[in-house]
Amino acid sequence: MNIFLAILVFTFIILVHELGHFWAARRAGIKVVEFSIGMGPRIFHFKKGDTIYSLKLFPIGGSCRMLGEDEEAMEDGKPNPASFNQKSVGWRAIVMLGGVIMNFALALILSIIISMFNHFPEATIQGFTTTSPAREAGVMEGDTITRINGRRINVHGDSGLAMMDADGSPITIEVDRDGERITFEISPHYYNERWMIGIIWGRAFGVFADMPAELYGQTGFRQVSFFESFAIGFHEVSFFVRATVTGVGRLFTHDINFEELVGPIGIVDMVGSQIDQAAEAEGGGAMAAFWTMLRWTVLLSANLGVLNLLPLPALDGGRLVFLAIEAVRKKPLPPEKEGMVHFIGFAALMVLVVIVAFNDISRFFN
Repeated sequence: MNIFLAILVFTFIILVHELGHFWAARRAGIKVVEFSIGMGPRIFHFKKGDTIYSLKLFPIGGSCRMLGEDEEAMEDGKPNPASFNQKSVGWRAIVMLGGVIMNFALALILSIIISMFNHFPEATIQGFTTTSPAREAGVMEGDTITRINGRRINVHGDSGLAMMDADGSPITIEVDRDGERITFEISPHYYNERWMIGIIWGRAFGVFADMPAELYGQTGFRQVSFFESFAIGFHEVSFFVRATVTGVGRLFTHDINFEELVGPIGIVDMVGSQIDQAAEAEGGGAMAAFWTMLRWTVLLSANLGVLNLLPLPALDGGRLVFLAIEAVRKKPLPPEKEGMVHFIGFAALMVLVVIVAFNDISRFFN
């Protein structure tokens, strides 16, 4: 059942992405030939207007196939005015960005909802571990960490990104203490395969979350306001975007092994497992599983938005590169040549998907 929910999350995110392309294309007056969810052979379809709506066998992926996207579309011996390549560079860029914008919008809306109804760690210090380099340096309970090694800390996750490159050398931490900014130099210690500074994070409770009465007034615990939830939701999505960019960068700099990549199969397995764990945990149940599913939806939607902006053929970012070249040249590249580049890119992407899928499946038997 939880694997089914994980597949549902993945499919929903792709559906939202493709709807972004679809709505933008319709707004631009571009004919959408087929709007499909899934890959492979069709198992169900119907036609409404000029568009075929399809559900395909494999529930991973989707497409919004537009007229004249990769070839010249002719009508009565003339270019079809409803084809993609007949629209202005600006409109085509908007269509290409439509999916990414929808993914970021979905992530932001869900992140705001999550922050309103749940509790979560934040960068205010509630306490310290037994041997704490931060406490020894002079950091106090109630301080709010604002920067680590110059990186702005807006949400708890930012601290993990800031500490990612820690190697044991002293780090600089800036805290807010009753409106005053104070800077400390701290030498982290190595524990559980990570460099740490020995602090216990505080917790914030959403405006609609039940905060235990005994926590009111205690250092490191607070309830956020309705409007503050919007800022928290934005910062959470911003964190996921930066984490994805950092991960992609580490992949290209060989800080991450290729074998560590996780594809759709691995993601579905992870999402399903975490939904299952949330449901079975003490005090969990259906609502805990629901919130876990929503958190994964935020993460994956933000990830998909970032990855689609990569300047690679067959991705939205690759098409935007060609549009930028066209804008500079003042004339388009031959559609057949551009289409061939995207076809080769798509073929390479499919090979990568197969290899990563093989890695995912191999993990199940190790």
